[in-house]
Amino acid sequence: MGLSSYNLSLCSCISPLGKRARIEDDGKYRDWLQQFNMLSLYLSVCEEAARSAGKILVDMLGTTRVRHKKNPRDLVTEADVAAQKAIESIVIGAFPDHLFIGEEDNFTPSLSPDSSEFYWIVDPLDGTTNFVHGVPCFGPSIALTRGTDVLCGVFYNPITEEFFSAAQGQGAFLNGKRMQASTCQTLGEALVSVSFSTQVEKDSPDLLAFLKAVPASRSFRRTGSTAHNIAYVAAGRFDAFWAFACHPWDIAAGIILVKESGGIVTKPDGSPIDFNDPSPICAVANESLHRHLMEVFHTE
Repeated sequence: MGLSSYNLSLCSCISPLGKRARIEDDGKYRDWLQQFNMLSLYLSVCEEAARSAGKILVDMLGTTRVRHKKNPRDLVTEADVAAQKAIESIVIGAFPDHLFIGEEDNFTPSLSPDSSEFYWIVDPLDGTTNFVHGVPCFGPSIALTRGTDVLCGVFYNPITEEFFSAAQGQGAFLNGKRMQASTCQTLGEALVSVSFSTQVEKDSPDLLAFLKAVPASRSFRRTGSTAHNIAYVAAGRFDAFWAFACHPWDIAAGIILVKESGGIVTKPDGSPIDFNDPSPICAVANESLHRHLMEVFHTE
């Protein structure tokens, strides 16, 4: 019996119930394929917007005017504004029905987990102080959420040309190579990182957590960019990161990067992350290390 005859014979033996199950499976596959294609489209728009903004940042590096935000440590430059305009033009040009939340809009968003709205959450220049001082750790961070569910996100360092990207269920990548969070199991072997608020006091929770965790860890690093720190956890360079005063645009892309690389993202108390403003975050490579870090944070 030829192969085609065998397939025909096999199909003729399938019961009506089997045919219905196969049709249902086909429907699920079509739904999955449509979702996969849409996520790929969203991610390609993310990349276009991030690379466009990155070019603007490189072109304006060392030439842009600086002005203060709320205090002398919280800076904004003309480059922040120009990069955000470029990002918004691209993502809203592609998806005019979506909503846009950018750092330079100067308002606090309220995101509901029950919302079906699509939000582009954007920090056009994460690491502004680095940018002002010529430290090559900065770049645009872009994420797309549906309500508070992060669908995809990217972070791009236009100086090193490292492009971190992830989409829900598709993995996380650095310049096209799949990322995997580290396998470090104990805090004593971990390289950890922290971001501090622009207003650090002696009793600031991020500083108190720092004083507990750093002596218990192998070593400590700060890039000066929350998006960098979280991306480095996703890439396996850092084993853990925490901060206590993050905005949605600081962490949205990082959340999907870490989750899709096998890591864990919670609040520093172990509860689920949310987009309240400001929101604390703890991004850790794996469950064992997360448990150790929580134990250290909660010691008196």
